[in-house]
Amino acid sequence: MRPSLVALAAVTLFPLSAATAALAAQSHPLVGKWEVELTAGQRVTDAGVTAVTAKATLVLALQGDSLIGTLTTQPIEGQPPRPPVRLAAKRIDGSVTFVTRSEGTMTAPGGESRTIEAISTWRLTAEGDLLSGSVARELVGVNIPDLGPQPLKGKRVP
Repeated sequence: MRPSLVALAAVTLFPLSAATAALAAQSHPLVGKWEVELTAGQRVTDAGVTAVTAKATLVLALQGDSLIGTLTTQPIEGQPPRPPVRLAAKRIDGSVTFVTRSEGTMTAPGGESRTIEAISTWRLTAEGDLLSGSVARELVGVNIPDLGPQPLKGKRVP
């Protein structure tokens, strides 16, 4: 190969190699947009505690050494709209745990409502285009049975 073609090949290949290496260094299986099904809360009646399920869109991205995301829940029948939830965690390999705090409304059987704080622990794992995990919620200052970690599943969408 002539010297000028060797130099051109080296100049052309180096940016591609650097871009590929940078992309590989920044990728994480959870990064992307996901359609998920999850337990969004619980309903307590005289008959007991039942899970309230919902569908949502989860978008996760890398920012520095962290995974940052937004969970937007679709409307749930009979409930007011929910604001998007921001998720953040250190980037690690494998399953990632996010902890969020939010406010919700608890309505007693007599119709009395009060604002409560919920601490949610999200454990998420991606394998290809499938998302799995769980969400466990602690309702601060509320004495009702705990459902424990509830399953979460989803699939990657464009």
